[in-house]
Amino acid sequence: MKKTLLSILIISVFVTIIALPVDTKAITLQEYEQKVEQYAQELEDKNNDINVSKKKLEEIKNKITEYENQITKAEEEVNALQEEIDRSNKEIEKKTEESKSIIEYYQITNGENIYLEYAFGATDITDMIYRMSTVEQLTEYNDKIMNELQALIDSNKQKQLELKQKQEELTELNKKLAAESSKVQGNITAMEGLVPNIKGQLSYYKGRVEYYKSVGCTSSDVIGVDCDVPKAVTSGSYASGIAGANGFVFPVSGSYRLSTNFYWNGSSGHKGLDIVQYCGAPIKAVANGRVYYVGNNKDTYGAKMIMIVHNYNGRLVFSQYAHLNGYAVSEGEDVAAGQTIGYMGSTGWSSGCHLHLEMSETKGWDYPDPGNYWSYIKYIVSPYKYIPR
Repeated sequence: MKKTLLSILIISVFVTIIALPVDTKAITLQEYEQKVEQYAQELEDKNNDINVSKKKLEEIKNKITEYENQITKAEEEVNALQEEIDRSNKEIEKKTEESKSIIEYYQITNGENIYLEYAFGATDITDMIYRMSTVEQLTEYNDKIMNELQALIDSNKQKQLELKQKQEELTELNKKLAAESSKVQGNITAMEGLVPNIKGQLSYYKGRVEYYKSVGCTSSDVIGVDCDVPKAVTSGSYASGIAGANGFVFPVSGSYRLSTNFYWNGSSGHKGLDIVQYCGAPIKAVANGRVYYVGNNKDTYGAKMIMIVHNYNGRLVFSQYAHLNGYAVSEGEDVAAGQTIGYMGSTGWSSGCHLHLEMSETKGWDYPDPGNYWSYIKYIVSPYKYIPR
């Protein structure tokens, strides 16, 4: 008996655990207020980053200008040195010619004293010593001048080489700065490109906060459950269509054909039911609720769709109707179960007139948070969980 009771208890707990929803989290007004703070801070941070980058860009541009001035100065110094080298070369040529004249007259070659004639032409020994001393001094002076000129040329050439190296280094630095400048400018452009989107998000959430506060929502209220509540799903009888005891109805009246059933594992498969009837057949709201989307700009292939949020026993349930050829309701309108909301068509990626009915719990596509498609598809359930077969 104890074993039987224990088994029943374990099975009951197991069934209870399986029955629990994976995630029953809904969005509160406080989360919208936090989004406002988030995007306001993000906008401030982005503007600060842009200002810092612009300042850095200005510094780089100033550095580039400074290097360009140094390059120009280096070029001027190189040109001046080249002129100095040219003048020194001419001076060497001149001194060389003078030296030749002296050497031709005074030099010593082949071990013979060519200048003896000049020396012996002296009137006395004193004059001869003077003449020999003069020849020696002229030769030493000539050698000194030649050495000094050559040293000047060598020094100038070395300096010219150093200046050219400096010029090349400055040119390379300028290239790097230009590349960095281009990169910083690209970053600024990219960040400035994000600002409109951030501003758009900030404006959207500010508008949502203002709207929900205007209809009496407080920070802790769950949107659609505690405030701004769509018409509640209630049980009852309907003039047409297949009705369920839970207050949900089948989306078409009369005979129909199911071309594709639901088989979805949270990431792949077919997310709803494909219900075939004649083109233009009325499409019914599956339960009381509020229309929150009408249009064809969400589907990649342009299918016309209607999306409705339902308040089912204090929990949000969503229904989506796709491939319509026309609408009978507008966004923000409260609708009743069985009410005609649109007409069967073949818009978007479709091979014939049919209705694609998709349903989810807790989160709907873009409700109440825009851009949450990849999050929303994890909450998709079989429509047969709610609508009658």
